Amino acid sequence: MRVKEINVKSALTYSESKRRYTLSPYVGCTNACVYCYASDYARRYREMNWKSEIIVKRNIAEVLRKDIIKKKPHHVFMSTMCDPYQPIEKEYKLTRRCLEVFLEFPLLEIEVMILTKSTLVLRDLDLFKKMRRISVGLSVTTDDDEIRKMFEPNASSIEERVEVLKVLKENGIRTCVFISPMLPMNPKKLASVLKPHVDCVFIDDMHYRWRVKDFYEKLGFSWALENEYFERTRKELLELFQ
Repeated sequence: MRVKEINVKSALTYSESKRRYTLSPYVGCTNACVYCYASDYARRYREMNWKSEIIVKRNIAEVLRKDIIKKKPHHVFMSTMCDPYQPIEKEYKLTRRCLEVFLEFPLLEIEVMILTKSTLVLRDLDLFKKMRRISVGLSVTTDDDEIRKMFEPNASSIEERVEVLKVLKENGIRTCVFISPMLPMNPKKLASVLKPHVDCVFIDDMHYRWRVKDFYEKLGFSWALENEYFERTRKELLELFQ
């Protein structure tokens, strides 16, 4: 893995479509998810190998502090350009440092949403307990870990992610699950293991299907890219999570 450290001038990026700010301590992600399209949004970094190169924003926490004072954000999403708890976070601890900065501004009541596939997120449970408005989301795209290994080879297992949600929930942290994209799955099995441990559910189909079309065909999963599959699975999941 190639690592490049940089200094940044801005930490928070505003999304007009989502009406929220995003915060990405890193660019690139070693989860190596086949379906990842984050690089399409990062025009400055399109030449990098998204799955084997990581850009570390070493001054992100200091810049975040200045951005909060200037922009006074209400909602911040971590992260769009990376998994904030991918393995390199063990060394740099930029995500943790950013959370510590948020804690410096309790009166602003900034709502922070974290999205990850990593068990490392539990390291920061002590900080989550101090934050007034924190939601921690786990991306869980299938119930079948063999499917997970095909599509998300370097990410935590499905069982591990469910356990993370369980621990967070038991500790009073608001939990969310992102079933996005909907990979081949058994909706009933997935809902049964997730439902006791989540407060909210986000469901989405596969964006940029043309990018994964050949991969699906090679595995014999072409049916799981059809509109009918996504519509049927979405409907069943929504009913199961009621």
